[in-house]
Amino acid sequence: MNKQIQIATILCLITCAASAGVAQKIARDLDDAITAASSYADWKPADSMYPKEDGKLALENGKSCIDKIDVAVSGGLNESTVVETPKGKLTITQAREMCVRVRDAGQKVFGDLTAAEEAQYEPFRQVLNADKLTLYNNRLKKYKLYGLNGKVLKTPEDYRDSTVWCTTGVDRSGIVPVWSVDCWHFKGMTKTGSVESRTGSGDEAPSSAFH
Repeated sequence: MNKQIQIATILCLITCAASAGVAQKIARDLDDAITAASSYADWKPADSMYPKEDGKLALENGKSCIDKIDVAVSGGLNESTVVETPKGKLTITQAREMCVRVRDAGQKVFGDLTAAEEAQYEPFRQVLNADKLTLYNNRLKKYKLYGLNGKVLKTPEDYRDSTVWCTTGVDRSGIVPVWSVDCWHFKGMTKTGSVESRTGSGDEAPSSAFH
């Protein structure tokens, strides 16, 4: 009789422990982090309109999910706890594995595309230094630049040799479009003076504005 009671007690303890893991509640921020990461569980970069941006989000969401799970588990959350996700029910262990896959996939895509993007700037960086290189890296590498009289600067040598770098744009929010031109001046690679800005009415800045 005592033996039967002992067996029943053991079975109860096992069942209760399992049930506790399933029934254990998780914090809202952890639930949100797992849900955010799960949205990239089946993500395919080839199907994305913005693979670099999505890759960065997958990386960030996956990392946030992992960090929050690790903190929760270290605080006593049972790894067998089941959480509802858009991908179905997952244990905390399974959710973490999913988040690791999301993070790694995002890291690879974002890293590869960032490296490819940076590679196109390298020829320009090789011929620039001092103020020109700093301005190029920090502000102007993604802009179309113009030299004197509105000549488009295309090659690394154009960037190196031009004594003026200008950007231009048009504000069409008002009744009349307004063009603007910002110009930086150089002596060699050293910037001289402050940026000079000019504006005027029209769809396009005249060549005389680029000086």
